[in-house]
Amino acid sequence: MGRILSNRVVLAGKAEVTEGTAIALAGADANNLIMEPKFDADVPMFKRKFLNNSLSPQGQIATTRGSAIAFKCEVKGSGAAGTAPAFGKYLKSCGFKEVVVAATSVTYSPESSLAVIPTMTIATYRDGLKKQTKGARGNVKYSAKSGEPGMLEFEFIGVDVDVTDVALPTPSGIETTIPFPLLSAVFSIASFQAFVSQLQFDMGNVLERRGDINQASGFISTLLTDREPKGSFDPEDELVADHDFYGRWKANTTGLLTWKHGSTAGNIVTFSIPKAQYTKIAEGDRNGIATLNSDFLMQRDTVAGDDELSIAFT
Repeated sequence: MGRILSNRVVLAGKAEVTEGTAIALAGADANNLIMEPKFDADVPMFKRKFLNNSLSPQGQIATTRGSAIAFKCEVKGSGAAGTAPAFGKYLKSCGFKEVVVAATSVTYSPESSLAVIPTMTIATYRDGLKKQTKGARGNVKYSAKSGEPGMLEFEFIGVDVDVTDVALPTPSGIETTIPFPLLSAVFSIASFQAFVSQLQFDMGNVLERRGDINQASGFISTLLTDREPKGSFDPEDELVADHDFYGRWKANTTGLLTWKHGSTAGNIVTFSIPKAQYTKIAEGDRNGIATLNSDFLMQRDTVAGDDELSIAFT
């Protein structure tokens, strides 16, 4: 009766073998240190509005059953070059392909084929209470401020609502690497080293549950149907001769946007956006320093696409 503490939470996730079929979770699947976990149930209620001699409502009927799990984790490497970070499995279910070069690097870039974007079973264990979703695919956002570690914010949309009493599992395989803050980041846009204090991006994945009346929940899984990756950063304002923010915006001029976290092998994370296109420039202020709020689109680099962003762990 009660006594459930909100700060005693373990999160576990694993790729499913069969899309939409929950897979068993164990301590080895709880190998991420996470922040701000949240479980949301989505169960629309059908209102039975009959007309008779009373205004009192009839009972409602629970309809389809969807659920979502969101959480944050730090941007950091596994500690060994060529070994995927623990959160790599979540990136793959957010529409990224993973390319591993043994003892050298692990690189993530966008993927459009649903055949290779796995669904996941994910659960939060909150002090004895397990809340699980299945058939889930997700979206990821990145944000970082000067002097602070980068953060990845995941949100997975799944099907069914499964809440049971289960003891907290014992996590295993948690990485011991310490994240590097956003310092010595070698930030540049179109080869210009702007003075920036923070930046962020959102992959903008569009997620849609697949209706299936053969399922008890009314759904089989969640599809990633589209994406519009975009972001922003806050550079100091510049002379046109140094970097023409407004001119590049008006001319649809793109440029390579890149930065990194860290300098120690196994814990270097480099972000590269080959064709960042300004979509909005607005004036800002940073304690008396003239700045800009610079929004950008991650445009495809080649005709084939799936190359608007690269996240390399080395």
